[in-house]
Amino acid sequence: MLNTGPNIRKAMTIVLIAALNLAAALPAFPAALKPWYTPKLEALGFQVFDPPAEPKDFRVMTLTGTSKLRSSSKGKIVLLNFWATWCPPCKAEIPSIEVLFQSMKDLPFEVFAVDLGEAPLAVKTFVDENKVGYPVYLDPTNSLARAYASQGIPTTYILDKSGKFIASMVGSYTYSKPEFLSLLKEMAAK
Repeated sequence: MLNTGPNIRKAMTIVLIAALNLAAALPAFPAALKPWYTPKLEALGFQVFDPPAEPKDFRVMTLTGTSKLRSSSKGKIVLLNFWATWCPPCKAEIPSIEVLFQSMKDLPFEVFAVDLGEAPLAVKTFVDENKVGYPVYLDPTNSLARAYASQGIPTTYILDKSGKFIASMVGSYTYSKPEFLSLLKEMAAK
């Protein structure tokens, strides 16, 4: 028979209170359970998705008129950027995206820049005049804006190699920052 005298009950109460206090002091999601890139992306100003998001796939047009699925980039780290030629903050970040693209050329990495709602000829002219070297895709009907850029443009997502959305940035950003380049190179190498 188990001794349930006052001393045992008192000891069990103390142990229970200590366990509850310890549990309350621990973070809800311990840092050890978060992906290794979380603190680095957050320090750079990105919103990190916990858990990573898996939105529905979509198809865009290339500047030459063929189509491309977002999912075709699996196996690569992807910078998915929603923008427009008339948007000053979008235009401001183009040179830094170009530097990023050139710096990551030999790694499993892809820039997937989607122009929202503009005529193909206008976008092609803009890309040619501004010597944009990274891939630019078209969503001429603006069908992706509500799902991916509802807070404004530019809106950028980082996708992991499995195609999951791991982080986002709303607004213009300098993608050529050494810390950002280093992080993406590290992500591409894993």
